[in-house]
Amino acid sequence: MKIFTLPDLGEGLPDAVVREWHVHEGDEIAAHESLVTVETAKALVEVPAPWGGRIEKLFAEPDQTVNVGEPLVGFVAEGSNQETSQSAVPAEASSPKESVFQEEPEMEEPEKEKVCGASAPSRSRADSGTVVGKLEQSEDVLGAEQGLTEGPKRLATPSVRALARRLGVNLEKLSTDGGLITAAQVRSAAGAKFSAAEIATDQAEQNTRKPLPERDLVKAQEPGEIMSPARRAMGLSMSRARDQVAQITLCDDADISSWWGSEPALLRLIRAVQSACAAEPTLNAYFQDDQLSPQQPVNIGLAVDSPRGLYVPVLKDVATRSDDSLMAQVADFKHQARETGIAQSDLQGATILLSNFGAIAGRYATPVVLPPTVAIVGAGRVCQGVVVIDRWPAMRPLLPLSISADHRAVTGGELARFLQAMLAALST
Repeated sequence: MKIFTLPDLGEGLPDAVVREWHVHEGDEIAAHESLVTVETAKALVEVPAPWGGRIEKLFAEPDQTVNVGEPLVGFVAEGSNQETSQSAVPAEASSPKESVFQEEPEMEEPEKEKVCGASAPSRSRADSGTVVGKLEQSEDVLGAEQGLTEGPKRLATPSVRALARRLGVNLEKLSTDGGLITAAQVRSAAGAKFSAAEIATDQAEQNTRKPLPERDLVKAQEPGEIMSPARRAMGLSMSRARDQVAQITLCDDADISSWWGSEPALLRLIRAVQSACAAEPTLNAYFQDDQLSPQQPVNIGLAVDSPRGLYVPVLKDVATRSDDSLMAQVADFKHQARETGIAQSDLQGATILLSNFGAIAGRYATPVVLPPTVAIVGAGRVCQGVVVIDRWPAMRPLLPLSISADHRAVTGGELARFLQAMLAALST
């Protein structure tokens, strides 16, 4: 049996949780096709097959945690049947120090065997550390896969497949030009229509729905129990922010009486952040290696709370997106955070962050800036407050804002102008 171990996924974490197998024992698979979707550092990552062949053994069950370097999949070795190869799995195969694959039993090599036009290297090979998409050099793998031209069959990311399952769409029936199937294609095929009014109605229903008890959502963590990947990633991010960021926070209230109750608050917040970034682009930026780099376009990382932990999926290029498109993607992100996890590609590229914590509770906060971004906007719970209108007191719905910035890169004046622009956008 040839053993493929869990590779280093580049997330800085030592393990991953198996979420969905795309193969079964006995299946034939080509090189680079998707084997399994795993969750690590809050992201869903597809692990491709390093070579083609028949699957002999799956070493992990869904929702099982696998350490980097431990056996993930066993392939039938060439020249051996399944029964003999499975019994030959070495007991020490699960050691993280083993090679990305092992082959038992050892096959004798002809003295002058050549691979790719060169003399075959010695069978002893060092573990160079595995990364998804890269294979260790081996005469067995190169020789077997040299002529393979078949491409991957899976044409959708994990998040799009999750959306398709939720809407009842068969991805195999969607025609493509060879590229990835998009969420828009899935919604179109399902005949799903998303509107701001529908989203607002759905949000109102969710706000009035009683939350499930914590024990019904997630298993209570016992003292000493290993935290989920999402919580560990959050801990790493917070530690980095504590050590690197010189944070300042500015707060104020926006009078939202002109639209409150007729438009989704989250949509207005997204558009207000977009407007403020145009007025003060210094806060839509990265700060790395003592260099401040304003970014275009505006990609808003939206903090999403879930039983698994905190996710920050990204609404990309919000200025070019319609209101319906943005709110539909927000609904998708919320569902994925609760049910399936969010694809890695949807968690990357944020240029500024937004936390709508007031949907749960609280008016003001000190949101934490996550490097390399330099700003985060926090929106508190809307409340009735007294304001002066034409020298007379009046009750108005007020939306509390708390904006934090990295003072290494952002001045107090820039932060104040950004807040001023948000207040103006939300008050009209």
